[in-house]
Amino acid sequence: MTSLLFMLLLIPLAAGGLLLLFAGASQARSARWIAAVGSIAVLAMSLALAGQYRQLPQSSGAVGVASPVQPKVEFRKPWLTMAGEEGQRMTLEFHFGLDGVSVAMIVLTALLTVACVLISWEAIRERESEFYAALLILETGLIGVFCAFDAVLFYVFFELTLIPLFFLIAIWGGPQRRYAAVKFFLYTLAGSLVTLLGLVTLVGSAAASGLASPCSLPELAAWYRDNPLPQAWQIGVFLALSAGFLIKVPVFPFHTWLPLAHVEAPTAGSVLLAGVLLKLGTYGFLRLCLPMLPMACLAVGLPMAAILGVVGIVYGSLCALVQRDVKKLVAYSSVAHLGFCMLGLFALNSEGITGGVLQMINHGLSTGALFLIVGMFYDRYHTRMVDDLGGLANRLPLMAAAMVFVSMASVGLPGLNGFPGEMLSLAGMFRRNSFYAAAGALGLVLGAWYLLTMLQSVFFGPLKEPALGGESAAHHSVGDLSLRELGALAPIAIAILLIGVRPQPLVDMIRPDVEAVARLYEGRRAYTEIAVADRSLATEQQP
Repeated sequence: MTSLLFMLLLIPLAAGGLLLLFAGASQARSARWIAAVGSIAVLAMSLALAGQYRQLPQSSGAVGVASPVQPKVEFRKPWLTMAGEEGQRMTLEFHFGLDGVSVAMIVLTALLTVACVLISWEAIRERESEFYAALLILETGLIGVFCAFDAVLFYVFFELTLIPLFFLIAIWGGPQRRYAAVKFFLYTLAGSLVTLLGLVTLVGSAAASGLASPCSLPELAAWYRDNPLPQAWQIGVFLALSAGFLIKVPVFPFHTWLPLAHVEAPTAGSVLLAGVLLKLGTYGFLRLCLPMLPMACLAVGLPMAAILGVVGIVYGSLCALVQRDVKKLVAYSSVAHLGFCMLGLFALNSEGITGGVLQMINHGLSTGALFLIVGMFYDRYHTRMVDDLGGLANRLPLMAAAMVFVSMASVGLPGLNGFPGEMLSLAGMFRRNSFYAAAGALGLVLGAWYLLTMLQSVFFGPLKEPALGGESAAHHSVGDLSLRELGALAPIAIAILLIGVRPQPLVDMIRPDVEAVARLYEGRRAYTEIAVADRSLATEQQP
């Protein structure tokens, strides 16, 4: 399985970095085919990897059951060993691995990348080689984040994703693309630098205490389970790590870069930004904060995430409701839906964390598909404004059916993928705090309101089309979904339906990793640790 894992990293990097980036304009016509073959190969291997992973026994990895981070598959190769004081040695290593959450996110990334290549087939007509190179390098960075179990590698891949997306927005975006790209880059980079301080503190504290491999996330999590930092230190580190993660999610009020980035980005950039890149924030909370800083997550993380999550759900929904640009409406819906992820993760129990992870995957599928469809009718009419469109179901019945299906999934209709994630997130938070759960449930009503209103205005009622080239659209050949567009949407629609009808296989795959984290918060264990840490700190400070 480790060979498949490395192929997942090497194929998009080789196709994007070597065959496309350095091929130049002479290979522009073949660029899309190289990108298509490379992305489909990665998707096939990710599905094979998921199939093999499900056949593995339920083990807890090399560091044993003591670690809340438990990769089933690991590759470890030391690359630097340093001698410290008193004969201590510290090792830095290439540490890649897989657990259930990372496998699910890798498959999601590969699936959406294939859709991005297909949707860009006709839309991108200049500098094609560079465009597809940036797309595949972005896929490499995203997969790298999900399979990195070393703190250094995690941060390197986490930051690497900024570069190709910056160029995707700045070069192939809309009229304000440069401003949007710079704002996106500066916002996320500033938060990431603060996150780096928290990560260095985590690693440095463990190294100073004698941990031989302080950058290994499984060993780091096991170390801090048995040797927790004092509560004050945990809160400080948690806030530092949260700076980058909250901006990446993004959580209100750190969301202001997102709508502009989505509106100005090309369709492929919006799909990967909403579908995967925003999940790096929630994934960072799950991978670093929850397993290593339980006292801080209870004392600060729970109220902060719950309050900001609820505010984000209501605020994002209300902003989406008044938007006249459909793409901006979907962008604000991401702020709302990711609030459910935060509520679920910081419910700090098995139901909530399971719902949060499911919502990460489900939002990637449904919102990614929404951006695909918005890009499709924009390519036909060169407008996304609600006031310019109406009754498109009369002209584009297949596209209308796809939009209704995906919108129902985003609303959380039972039988589609949005339902289990949202319900488990709210159920988990209800066990922790019923007020936050009840307030978050408002998002279900508001989500139905703004999406159904958009559907009614754009796809139903009398036919209304903008003029194209000075003539009515009726005089132009505006066709329904092509085979290429169906190929981009159909696999996502199948995944939406399968998860909605039978989420159990996905839940079973992520259950060991969720329960390993949730065990830290069972009963009053974490509260007891807070009291013990406070008493120890008070004793140390007494003269």
